[in-house]
Amino acid sequence: MFDRAVVDSVAFARESGELRATVAIAALARLHDALFDQSGVIAYELAGHVDREGIPSLRLMLGGDLVLRCQRCLGPVRFRFDAVRNFVLIPAGQALSDPADEAEDTESLHADPNLDVTTLVEDEVILGLPMVAGHEEGACVVASPKAQADERESPFNALAVLKRS
Repeated sequence: MFDRAVVDSVAFARESGELRATVAIAALARLHDALFDQSGVIAYELAGHVDREGIPSLRLMLGGDLVLRCQRCLGPVRFRFDAVRNFVLIPAGQALSDPADEAEDTESLHADPNLDVTTLVEDEVILGLPMVAGHEEGACVVASPKAQADERESPFNALAVLKRS
């Protein structure tokens, strides 16, 4: 098993903590269904700070190259992933604000003394994936149905052989 980065989110923010690392894409199991290939890494940087009102927050910057599965041809399609998210830390017992009321790149997150940074990275990568991955129009390489039929043996040939025996 690999080591997972865990931080006390409020203490990390109050101490203006910084964490830079990479996580193997293969280690992000919930992401695997969308991928053609599990090679590569996601680089991330997590920085904590406290704003003028004394509210702790985190800033997460992510970057990496993913190989997604094209939904037209099922082949590989490269996708450059870059994202920056800001998280305002809310005490655990307090309700989170409505996402519609938040800025586009900011969301509320419950403060956690054992915040799993790898899970946070995985969540943000999943949320940043395109709804439908695909090549540009006309760029898919799909074998014609006739060529595919020629490559396969007809199931009727197998039946004819069985019938003769």
